[in-house]
Amino acid sequence: MDKKTQALVEQYAKSLVEIAIEKDSLAELQSETEVLLSVFEETNLANFLSSLVVSRDEKVKLVRLLQESSSVYMNNFLEVILQNEREAFLKDILEGVQKDFVIATNQHDIVVTTAVALTDEQKERILALVAEKFGVKAGKLVENIDESILGGFIINVNNKVIDTSIRRQLQTFKMNLK
Repeated sequence: MDKKTQALVEQYAKSLVEIAIEKDSLAELQSETEVLLSVFEETNLANFLSSLVVSRDEKVKLVRLLQESSSVYMNNFLEVILQNEREAFLKDILEGVQKDFVIATNQHDIVVTTAVALTDEQKERILALVAEKFGVKAGKLVENIDESILGGFIINVNNKVIDTSIRRQLQTFKMNLK
């Protein structure tokens, strides 16, 4: 994506997030954005909307279908997208909206990698640890199981990492022996 298109996408995303904040509809629009992005992921919708072979009328009909199950603010947003003929960028715009929502709400996804599955109590303790150490609200807790870390855990939040894995400790010990 070139810089001009990127700027366009960012401006549309920023506008929807500003409306969500102004109208106190962050949670609702964040949920709708996730649903629409899941539709894009489960279907070939992005390719359909950006295709030069598909007629503009067909694209409009499809976006109108998305409007049927959306809130007033999302409907208005989608209408602006249609009026300005930006439907080819809709997926990119929605991904930008999602990123801007994360920044606006300070709710970052927490990726936890462990050797074994976490219990509910451990998940709660990790959420508390993240809130304390990183000062962020928990978005989704994404749990990865990687037996190669041997034990401990690795937490990734907003490009910050806590690595207490046995594998890392052994690597550090090995480096210190050299």
